[in-house]
Amino acid sequence: MVRSIALLALKEAVRHGRWGASFHGFRVQAQRQGPARGFAAFTEVSLSVSLGQAVVARFRVTANYASAMEPNA
Repeated sequence: MVRSIALLALKEAVRHGRWGASFHGFRVQAQRQGPARGFAAFTEVSLSVSLGQAVVARFRVTANYASAMEPNA
């Protein structure tokens, strides 16, 4: 479940700038580094997962901004 929350956090941070959630003591936070640069540009997101005061994981991820957009139906 934490993995699913982390993936959602990445997607929402790319789209909106930052996002965070908690689940059974785990805290997932993601923040876009710099502005979004359009639909085809890549952007960097920093992601951290903590359990209480301990940092479990910390990453910098390069994401495609277009993959975070809702499909136009």
